[in-house]
Amino acid sequence: MFSASSFLTSMACGISLVLSLPSSAMVALEDGELSDITGQNGSLFLSDHIGPNELTGAGSANTYANFDFYRMGMDVKLNLNMNIAKFQLGCGGVNDLLTTTPACDIDIDYLSFMGINPAGTLPSTAGPDSMFELLRPYVELAIKNGSSQTQREVVGLKIGGQRINGALSIGRDYTGVGGYGAESNLVNQENGGTCNPSATVGAGVLNCHSGINSVSGFLALELSAAIRARANILGFNADLDTCFGRMSPSQYGCNSTTTPFFVDAGGTRLNTLHVAAAKLNIDNIDLNCNFFNFLICSPAQALANVIVDEGYGQLRIDTRLVHYLLTPNTENFFLSVQREPVSWPNYSKAPPPSNVAFDSCNPAYGQTTPRCFSAYAPAANTGWWLNAPGAKILNINPPNRLNVGNVDVGTAISLLGPEGRLIIDNPKIDLRRQDNCHGAAIFC
Repeated sequence: MFSASSFLTSMACGISLVLSLPSSAMVALEDGELSDITGQNGSLFLSDHIGPNELTGAGSANTYANFDFYRMGMDVKLNLNMNIAKFQLGCGGVNDLLTTTPACDIDIDYLSFMGINPAGTLPSTAGPDSMFELLRPYVELAIKNGSSQTQREVVGLKIGGQRINGALSIGRDYTGVGGYGAESNLVNQENGGTCNPSATVGAGVLNCHSGINSVSGFLALELSAAIRARANILGFNADLDTCFGRMSPSQYGCNSTTTPFFVDAGGTRLNTLHVAAAKLNIDNIDLNCNFFNFLICSPAQALANVIVDEGYGQLRIDTRLVHYLLTPNTENFFLSVQREPVSWPNYSKAPPPSNVAFDSCNPAYGQTTPRCFSAYAPAANTGWWLNAPGAKILNINPPNRLNVGNVDVGTAISLLGPEGRLIIDNPKIDLRRQDNCHGAAIFC
């Protein structure tokens, strides 16, 4: 046990050792030389200063970097496994002007932090014995008018790490297929509404879930999904088997070598993920031809089989449906609060690396965005803000065929281009929360 008395004894010995050194072993430094020293190699405690608009990308649009940034951290790795029944930050305040009802900047039900294996997937041993890793945790301040002794002021506080490695399990599932509190035909205790386990899209699906009610921040997400849909087009009940992104195991033509699909999501009090133009691999189109429509249906089926092998679709998913979020070796993760927009510096003080596999800033995938060339994170809005580039929601695989109803010819034709107008709203997806409790505990 490391007690306070042993600490004081050790410190006293250290002081006597320093005082016993010959005077020639220590050299006085001028004030200017002292101000240039921010830390030493091998130090447990680290500190740093970044001047206003000092780094690459400060002059880009929507960048708020005209602050002095002071960083204080530790050269350690922090491991944790944690369960939080209700996680809320920034409830009320100025951001209430952006919503129709009072809300919170971040509001999450049943949040668990746990580990993942090196491949970035859930191992059989994950759960209460696995570790969510935070490398080099630090605190950073944004100071306005830093050169003025009478006008300088703190405008933001940031808590983060150089890198995190782990997974987040989120929310409650009422559908009776795993997860905390799995029940059927119950009123949603967190959000109201009745769960309809047989629904495949829409409000009936949403009412079966609780989790992320709102989140303010920036997420650079990698997504993958295998989707089976049914639509009525000119009287034909067309079944489509489609996918996008890298799937494991292989589904409908997508596998672990398929080009990854990325989407940036950012804003204040978000509660919806909208994938506006997902390029779909279409594995199969079945018009369900029968004896009564054979003469018309058969030529259409033959034409569809020949010319349609890819298209575009839109997904709109309420964040309450996302029960499992991977964050494998994710850099520049942080949580901040600011009274005005701030572009916080990346931990490395450089643009994100361009050679990371399955990352949107890798030019090999052709999906880079302006943030990939800046040493600053996308501007954090007023209030609380979560920055998590590199997060992943993989292997979305609805257990049932999604019935999207009647689709007119114009909408069907639009699916062949990026302007595809068919929106699948809140599909029933197989993305369950993972248990993080010992024994028979429901939630810890």
